[in-house]
Amino acid sequence: MANCCDFEMVVRGKSEDVEIFYKYLTDYDNSPKYFARIFSAEIVSDSVAEDGIRTVKILGDCAWSVYSCMCEGKHTYYSDGYDKNLTSLREATKELNLEVEVRSTESGLNFWEHYRYKDGECLCDEEGELPCDCFDMENAA
Repeated sequence: MANCCDFEMVVRGKSEDVEIFYKYLTDYDNSPKYFARIFSAEIVSDSVAEDGIRTVKILGDCAWSVYSCMCEGKHTYYSDGYDKNLTSLREATKELNLEVEVRSTESGLNFWEHYRYKDGECLCDEEGELPCDCFDMENAA
């Protein structure tokens, strides 16, 4: 069983493109493309600016990490070549002319991630350790 990675994502673009992207996250049965092993993804805020650009905030979780489920490269589902219907943040944002920023935490293995893609270009690729507060058992009451 995979560790669960919680993510918060902001997606910005034309409304119909944002909707397609959301289907890539949620509709494995009816979407021609999809991200790997997304367990949940829920739109928690949705707005449209005067210029027609839609911005949604999505909360969800996936297996292991955002990197392994939504990115390309070594140790990713996309790059292992097993499922030809998988997409990646790079591919989806290029195809749909979107800007996507996603932040995640995985407390089981104690790390965080931050990615930002716009029109297929990676603008941010960061990760690090989560701060760890541990009990001092020697001084416990």
